[in-house]
Amino acid sequence: MLEKRMNRLRELLITEASLVESMLQKSIQGLLQKNVGMLHEVIEQDEPTVNGYDIEIDKLCTQIAALYQPGPKALRTLLTILKANYDIERAGDHAVNIAQSAVEIIPYDFRNVEGIVSSTANAALSMLHDALTAFVKEDAKLAEDVLVRDDHVDKLRDECVRIFTEEIKKRPELSAVYMNLTRVVRSLERVADLATNIAEYALFIIRGEISKHGRDEQL
Repeated sequence: MLEKRMNRLRELLITEASLVESMLQKSIQGLLQKNVGMLHEVIEQDEPTVNGYDIEIDKLCTQIAALYQPGPKALRTLLTILKANYDIERAGDHAVNIAQSAVEIIPYDFRNVEGIVSSTANAALSMLHDALTAFVKEDAKLAEDVLVRDDHVDKLRDECVRIFTEEIKKRPELSAVYMNLTRVVRSLERVADLATNIAEYALFIIRGEISKHGRDEQL
């Protein structure tokens, strides 16, 4: 019975994660393709769907902890699913933040910076996808690969902010556009940070270790 409930928990988490990945992809596509309908779809999806999965996963984790006595591996999995659930829900919030910023700026021309925004999005979303895969499949090598990619996203964010600041100086009438684009890339950088968390949770499940800033501590 415990294994059945744990499998159900994993299924719910995978469904929630797939939904959030889709929301993030749509928020970026909506921005770059200037598709307001796609952006509103992301905004409207968050409350009834992602938050619903978040609540259901929390409830099931509580039930499992109350009704069973999970062994060390199952307990690690249960604890990390709780944490991953929170981070996945936060990634969904960032998808909504991106969509909301995009709605404000799609009437304007920002083709000169679309390339670097797209590169930042691709790097952050691939980190999230791989982190979730590592978590579900308990793939330590993939989780470690995600961890080393975080600095690259940080550098892309910094480059975006530098470029946007220069554009504001050249075209102050479009300052609101570039401020919203700054919010977009900062949300993407936060998604990459959440992906790093999830990769660390995967390593905790596999090894019973907390990996932070390149230092492992045995629990």
